[in-house]
Amino acid sequence: MAVSTNVATIKAQRYLNAPLVERCKNLAELIDESSTTELQLVFPLLIDSLFGITDNVGWGLRNVTLQENPQAYEALCNFLRPQGPMFSLCYKLLPDCYLKYNFPVSYLPAKIRSLLEEAVISPFYLDKIKDDQGTRVPSVLSMNNSVVLPVIGPYVKKTPPRKLTQSPEYKRDCHRLQTPRLLRTSILSPGSMSPGSGVSQQQCLPQVWRSETVVQIFLDFWLEYTEDEQLTSPLNTSFMASIPRRHSIHSGEHIRLVRAFIKTLHEFTNSATGDKSAMDELKRIILPSVQGKIYTFLRKAIYHWPLDSSFRLILEAWLSFVQPWRYVPGITYTKEGKAEEEERGKIHDIDRWIAFVANNLLAYTAIFQQLLPRFMRTDLVAPKNALMLFRVTKVFSQPHLAKMISEVESCIDEVGLSKGRLSTNQWTSIVRQQILELEGPTYQYVPMFSLAITSQIVWFLSTIKQAHLTATSLVEALENRRKGRRLLLSLWEFFYCDVDSSNDIGIEERRRVPVLLAIAQQQLIDIFQIKLEDIPQVAIVADQEYHDSILSTSFCHQSQMEPNLDSSKPGVFVPLQEGRQTCRYIEYMGDPELQPVRSYECTFLVRNFYKLCCYINLKYRHEIIALYNKRSFFGTVCRQLITPPTTVVKLPKRTPNGFTSGCEERLAPRLSLRPLANYTFLMSVSFGIFVTWMFNYNPLAFLGFAFWVWIMYIIMRAILQHYFLSSISRTNIDAFPINR
Repeated sequence: MAVSTNVATIKAQRYLNAPLVERCKNLAELIDESSTTELQLVFPLLIDSLFGITDNVGWGLRNVTLQENPQAYEALCNFLRPQGPMFSLCYKLLPDCYLKYNFPVSYLPAKIRSLLEEAVISPFYLDKIKDDQGTRVPSVLSMNNSVVLPVIGPYVKKTPPRKLTQSPEYKRDCHRLQTPRLLRTSILSPGSMSPGSGVSQQQCLPQVWRSETVVQIFLDFWLEYTEDEQLTSPLNTSFMASIPRRHSIHSGEHIRLVRAFIKTLHEFTNSATGDKSAMDELKRIILPSVQGKIYTFLRKAIYHWPLDSSFRLILEAWLSFVQPWRYVPGITYTKEGKAEEEERGKIHDIDRWIAFVANNLLAYTAIFQQLLPRFMRTDLVAPKNALMLFRVTKVFSQPHLAKMISEVESCIDEVGLSKGRLSTNQWTSIVRQQILELEGPTYQYVPMFSLAITSQIVWFLSTIKQAHLTATSLVEALENRRKGRRLLLSLWEFFYCDVDSSNDIGIEERRRVPVLLAIAQQQLIDIFQIKLEDIPQVAIVADQEYHDSILSTSFCHQSQMEPNLDSSKPGVFVPLQEGRQTCRYIEYMGDPELQPVRSYECTFLVRNFYKLCCYINLKYRHEIIALYNKRSFFGTVCRQLITPPTTVVKLPKRTPNGFTSGCEERLAPRLSLRPLANYTFLMSVSFGIFVTWMFNYNPLAFLGFAFWVWIMYIIMRAILQHYFLSSISRTNIDAFPINR
């Protein structure tokens, strides 16, 4: 038996060094053919290699995409899917409860580790912590950062299951079977049967326990949000120093997983049938037990998220959480396969959902009040921001939602208590306990429909009105400019770049903004029941400065030749367009050769010219510096061809120990061929060759003539600079002495 175990281990090690596609195929065959005894040593090797526990490399799950490497992508998805070889290996090892895999404590979330350091151990980890944790050194690798949405997403949607059936994957024979911690003792009695399925409750406990375990792990790894100041511990500073600090901003992939997890919880909870089975009991209690963590995560993530279009990710996660009625089983679908959105988003039964609203009142009111100042500071003329505002107002304008929130809020006020309604007394204790647990005793709750919030909404309506006028005037100006184009300008845009292609916002998106803002404005008026006479009749006009700035940066040619940029400042101004709402400029103070490829540059030539120049500059560094520093006429000619010394700024960077200090670096004179990758230059040369060929001349003659003209131009510039502007040309000389 020991020989077969060693053979399986040797095979696994050999397969792990193979290419990714072949690796997945061979490992799948090994898992299918090997016994449990052989696989118990293969499993730690596979986990170590998959997540890079030892080498911090792993299988590169975050770098494999469908576009770049479809074969590797499909192989990974099949290998790691819920019914794939990886989980098949887990199911083979699960029946033997004496097999244990030691999971290093250093890979737990930071908050869990800090609690373990303070001897505050949750029941979930109580029977899993070993006194001797081995000699592993805590690593900065975080397991919750080593997931890929296409791999984890299907598992999130399939676990926990919707129906109660006996688990076919494994059956434990050990007497120390772990039982779910959230279920009542009466549910777990040996003689009880699951109604409707004919399966004993004890036989279904592994499936229920597995569902609860998966939910607990997802909560700890994905919804853990630890502030830096919360990681201070007076007990063991060396251990706390080894904890990698989580950045305040989560990745978009992380937020998408959280949203999928929230939607799955809603679907799982709403699939309860009302029987007394163990799985149905878990469906009823699982969401109330985790909704506090979800609220805390969303609230802190919204607080730390920057003011850009990526905020829609966390916004959609929040909207999914506060709309459980959208995830009810039995949704009808159209012929095109799309759900009936109108019926899916409606609240048909107030009595069914008011309990959820009461138990999560802060998720509706506190987060809405948190978003209100954010939207006031946001550029609502940008299409993505206008759409986000519309999404929020659309959700809160649903029939009966504002009424339910108002009814629950009335329970907090003493006036509401005097009404003597049974439901009022019930919601009073629930809401007050919720505020105490989630926000603390010092939190001052402000009702959503109070006079203070309503006055902010009235002020916000004027902001929306101004944004609406600005967006309308901007659309009209862009349409007039498009109509007034001449034929020559259209040809130029056809060969070089389209006017609207340089801007990430097209005219069609701009047209939607006034419509979205008008609808959002009316929905806010309906939600808060604001009368038109209550809105101050202030003379609101379009923001002309913003209007002009958008028009001035809407065209790539004008953006490149912007005359009002201060050229006296260090650095280069680079237009930001991808992922931004408007074409804005930032001061780029790094290496000019490492600037992003512009829309008027050939990406292939830029990258290959850079590699060639790096090779030349590195090999002939001293010769280039010597030529640049020559004081003769030949040195002046060389200075026309060589890029002068440049001072670049290295900005501070975040590290586990804090921020590094910024510094300046002086780059030596160097050769740069990047101007040759300009589409204008390439099109001019191509046009010249074409004209030469049309007149039956040799194209090489044109290239020779163009090269001779360029040489004459360089020499003339050198003559003028050498004999008439010598004082200017020598300002940077001797900056780089030659060190041989």
